[in-house]
Amino acid sequence: MRETMTPARKTNDPRELAARALCRFHGVPEDTQFEGKPMWMSYLDEADAVLAAVALAPDEGQLEYVPVRAYHVLRRLSEGDIGTDTMHGREDEGLVRFLVSRGLAVETDGVLKITVAGKAIGEIEDER
Repeated sequence: MRETMTPARKTNDPRELAARALCRFHGVPEDTQFEGKPMWMSYLDEADAVLAAVALAPDEGQLEYVPVRAYHVLRRLSEGDIGTDTMHGREDEGLVRFLVSRGLAVETDGVLKITVAGKAIGEIEDER
């Protein structure tokens, strides 16, 4: 039976959670330094691929319903990162939580960024 290791710190970032889980799955210490960064960071590409795959509803093979306002935020994110300090009110907070909880965006240090899974919604292209 495979021994599971507990992540060294708590996070709500789906990318980090997935990357850390991949480390544990492969029996690799998550926080060991590799090329100057924690080992889990080397699994981010694989984590993005997994998150993009799970954005599909498993029963229907179709994308989960994304509220129109959340889709508009994704469109803005495809043009560039958004500072969360520019978003106001409960509705915007709810949109950020929705996008982050679905792995469509990540929030780091007050900046919201689109993920691979977020770009896959409506095939949003990165024009940067």
